[in-house]
Amino acid sequence: MSGIVIIDEKLCTGCGKCVKMCPKKILYLEPGTNKCKVTDETKCDRLGGCVWACPAGAIRIQ
Repeated sequence: MSGIVIIDEKLCTGCGKCVKMCPKKILYLEPGTNKCKVTDETKCDRLGGCVWACPAGAIRIQ
C-alpha cells in the first residue's frame, strides 16, 4: 500500500482521537464502519499528531 497516511483498519477502534488531533482536518470516521479514513493525504503536514493520538497504534506517516 502506498501513500503518506497509512491506517491499519484492523487496529483502528474508531475512537476519533486522531480526527480531533489532525490540524489539517483530513481524517474522518467513516459512517457504517466507524474506521478512520483520509480525505486528501496530500494536505498532510507529516508532523504525526494523529500517530501520537492513536491509542491503538493504527496510523503511520510515511
